[in-house]
Amino acid sequence: MTTLSQFLYLSQVRGDKPFETIAVVVAEARQLNAEQSITGVLVFDGAQVCQYVEGEAGKIDALIERLRVDPRHEQLKVLHHAPLQGERRFARWRLGYLMLDDGRDLTRFDALVGEGAIASFLEQLPLVDLEP
Repeated sequence: MTTLSQFLYLSQVRGDKPFETIAVVVAEARQLNAEQSITGVLVFDGAQVCQYVEGEAGKIDALIERLRVDPRHEQLKVLHHAPLQGERRFARWRLGYLMLDDGRDLTRFDALVGEGAIASFLEQLPLVDLEP
């Protein structure tokens, strides 16, 4: 049986065109995630990203290493990284996407870690773009 892992992080988007940057990131991630059997959700507030991914432990670890060196963002903060108990939360989503455009932002996640961070993240998801 394959060991599944989950990873939640917060980071700051670099550059002067964050919306264009995130559009590219989402498109690339959806393709790579499909190839790697990684699923998850990305939330963007116009400046910061909070992303949850799940998949085989080795593939999640490789993704984390790519994220750490990706020049499109900075200040990557790990909020939660642990084995996933039970089934995937987002088995049908290569990458769901939610743009917070109602005045909410992701700064509150900076103080969260562990299961509390996961619970707060999941509360953001009622309006996720489930991809075409």
